[in-house]
Amino acid sequence: MFRQNAYFIASVLSSILIFSSLSFPFLTLPVFGQVPANHISQEQYDKIKNCTTELSKKPTPVEYLTYFNCGHVSKDETGRTVRQFTLIVEENQKIPISYEGHVFDAWTFNGTIPGPTIRVTEGDLVRIRVINSNENENPHSLHMHSIHYAKNDGVSMGGYPGGAISPGRSYTYEFVAQPYGVYPYHCHVDPIADHINRGLYGMMIIDPKEPRPQMTEMAMLLNGYDLDLDEEGPVKLPPAALFQTTEQGDPTGENMTMTNSTVSNQTDAVTNMTASTNSNETSNETNMTHISTTMDHTGDDSGEGSTGDVPKLDTEEPRGNEIYTVNGKAFEYMMNPIVLQTGTPYRIYLVNMLEFDLVNSFHIHGALFNYYTAGTDETPDYNTDIVTLSQGDRGIMEFTYQYPGTYMFHAHQAEFTDLGWMGLFDVRGEPVELPPHHDGT
Repeated sequence: MFRQNAYFIASVLSSILIFSSLSFPFLTLPVFGQVPANHISQEQYDKIKNCTTELSKKPTPVEYLTYFNCGHVSKDETGRTVRQFTLIVEENQKIPISYEGHVFDAWTFNGTIPGPTIRVTEGDLVRIRVINSNENENPHSLHMHSIHYAKNDGVSMGGYPGGAISPGRSYTYEFVAQPYGVYPYHCHVDPIADHINRGLYGMMIIDPKEPRPQMTEMAMLLNGYDLDLDEEGPVKLPPAALFQTTEQGDPTGENMTMTNSTVSNQTDAVTNMTASTNSNETSNETNMTHISTTMDHTGDDSGEGSTGDVPKLDTEEPRGNEIYTVNGKAFEYMMNPIVLQTGTPYRIYLVNMLEFDLVNSFHIHGALFNYYTAGTDETPDYNTDIVTLSQGDRGIMEFTYQYPGTYMFHAHQAEFTDLGWMGLFDVRGEPVELPPHHDGT
């Protein structure tokens, strides 16, 4: 009798569940309340990501915030998305890095510091061709943080051809993008810290297959500049007047355009490689920085004891930075505040590429943010107003401002702030009510 009743009850329940699933589809959701995949198209997803259509553009630091390079897109025989990129390494590039006229003798990917923000989707087949220009004197490589085969790791260990690309040669790194998250990329040729400090680094975003909640997004890379390298003049920071001629073009008079042999190898992802710095230059009369023109790398601002000798790269003295920035130029976002709106959620992809200092940090005023360490999860680790990062650390910040006004964001090391790593959010709109214990999004 019990077995017959059990069969009867099971049949009734099955009928109820079948009817309910037809009438109330939400009952068929997966466990933990996750929504089924939308399976949007690659084209729709790239539009959500704000992928640029100007692949040859050299963005200014202001433009860099939202310049996401998603590559040349195609499909392979299996229907998988293929994304192709070209990175051209050029040495001895004159890059303006402050509003006091400091021009850095940089090594660059595609002519900017940082290099372009590469954006792909988990599962994409990624091909990145790195061209080491004929005019360069050093080998270079590309090391991508993520999961891939050793032959595409961009290091010389193991004798892989992509570990050290000679001047005038190129190498194509190929890998399947995985897992989703935020990753730095950089040259991995020794001395690695020097290649990074000179400018050979950037950010790669691997997006999850299904979009994160839609927000206005920005990319920020933290860095510093050691100005007393072998080829960069005296220990003291030179006065701005020495660099005024750069506003008219390259002071050396040399043409920085790629040679024919190199141009023939590059795709139309990078076609404008001129050395004009006018787009990044502003009048020195708008000087608002606090960089001392007499401070040396030891922190002695007295100007005494300097012999004029240039320290070599193998010196035993600790190396240090004289200028600190976010996205390459000191006080860029103080001079050009970032306009936000109250009640609007924002997302920042954050990477610390600072060398010669043990840690860096990001502190936001007037709000808190959800922080996702490395961006490899879709659940935040904590809610805070400051995150501390060692070299190569990265994550995602999500936040919303409740009240209008002008708010600082900066390193919580006062020295870094005073020497360039500081910006402003210009928050506009009416005050908004946020839920109690608002999580920043």
